[in-house]
Amino acid sequence: MDINGISPSIPAANTMGGPQGSGKNPQLSALEQKLNRLTNEKKQAVRNKDKDKERKLEQEIQAVKQQIAQLKQKEKQKEKQKTQEEAGKNAMSPEIPAHIQGLGGNVDQYA
Repeated sequence: MDINGISPSIPAANTMGGPQGSGKNPQLSALEQKLNRLTNEKKQAVRNKDKDKERKLEQEIQAVKQQIAQLKQKEKQKEKQKTQEEAGKNAMSPEIPAHIQGLGGNVDQYA
């Protein structure tokens, strides 16, 4: 089989349907890529002494940074909620029926 036609710069197809690669949110990855692109464009505008373009790009950069921060905050809240739900599920032991849990010393040991 000849694989020479496959470009290493093209990312692999995501067959899992979820976040790609390192488990990152694909929307977050896209925003970070956009931030990098805008930052590079701003550096070029600085080199070209294009103050208007530099100002405009700085505004866009700040907006993207805000979006990234909001998205990270949402993910943090989701993770916290998930952890709390898991902790709640683990609080009740599956070996002890729910109607007996919490009775403590009231359960007859001689039964």
